[in-house]
Amino acid sequence: MRDSITDFINGQILVLDGGQGTDLEERGINVSHPLWSTLPYLTRDGAQLECIRDMYHSFIKAGSNALMTVTYQASYSSLKKFSDGQVNNDAEYASFLDYIIEFTEKECISDNQYLVGSIGPYAAYLSNGAEYTGDYGDKPIDFISHYRPQVTHFASSTRVDIIGIETIPNIAEFKALLSLEFAKMCSSKPYYISITTDKHGNLRDGTSAKNVCQSIKDNAASLPANFLFFGVNCIDFSYCGEILAKLNGELSECTARFRAAYPNSGEVYHGDTHSWSENPTVGPLDTWENLTSTLLQQHCLMIGGCCRTSSKDISSIATAARGTNKSV
Repeated sequence: MRDSITDFINGQILVLDGGQGTDLEERGINVSHPLWSTLPYLTRDGAQLECIRDMYHSFIKAGSNALMTVTYQASYSSLKKFSDGQVNNDAEYASFLDYIIEFTEKECISDNQYLVGSIGPYAAYLSNGAEYTGDYGDKPIDFISHYRPQVTHFASSTRVDIIGIETIPNIAEFKALLSLEFAKMCSSKPYYISITTDKHGNLRDGTSAKNVCQSIKDNAASLPANFLFFGVNCIDFSYCGEILAKLNGELSECTARFRAAYPNSGEVYHGDTHSWSENPTVGPLDTWENLTSTLLQQHCLMIGGCCRTSSKDISSIATAARGTNKSV
């Protein structure tokens, strides 16, 4: 019988999959829609669903033992707004998420892998690149209400092993996720929260690393036992190790830590043209093997890739983690 995910990370490393959206784009799926890579689950296009199967199998073959549902863009608000009338109420939304979970579990992964219920930030609903700026405008936002339908559904699903709330760029949103009200929504399901930062470890909205960590320290005592760790994702590959070290340095007297990292490929994203280019700061020593070694030295429990990372990159991570993991 497979260990629970909390037992697994007591002695082994979770190797996440890579950049799902960019991988599927390379396989021919149009990801320009606001629902991005979630769209094939609405259209039920057989060829596109086969691309999703192939993507998962590629990451598993590379060594991933933790794979995310393709639900980063699938908040209730997003589905109501962008599904062309296919999702209009709680029941239809629950059915849609169940279809994704069942498809992933039965056709894409095996009992040997853990399933991560992926939940993107409020920025994913805005669909305007706010992940890179943290700019949510001036109007107050009820983040708890926004997250509730997706979080509570994943929390009640026996098929989801852990909930991943990822790519958080905004301090008001982050503080809402640290609240007791949010923790209650997760019930007893293991979960983690991952932020996205600039190369200095500052949140995308400009909040300093020190102030981000102060928010954690202010709420650490009320974090429940099923909260596993904080993480960083969608960050600069070259600075990933430094970012993690800086954040954990600010938490030196706190029990909560950043124990997950899944950076981008190392390329530079241009928001104005929605394109990528080579990063001149990436040198010959900036390899996934070296980065993984650095992250393991910092006691990371989960390592993977975000935008533009491939199965080849995941294979390098899995190889570097092999000395720690008996299952990789």
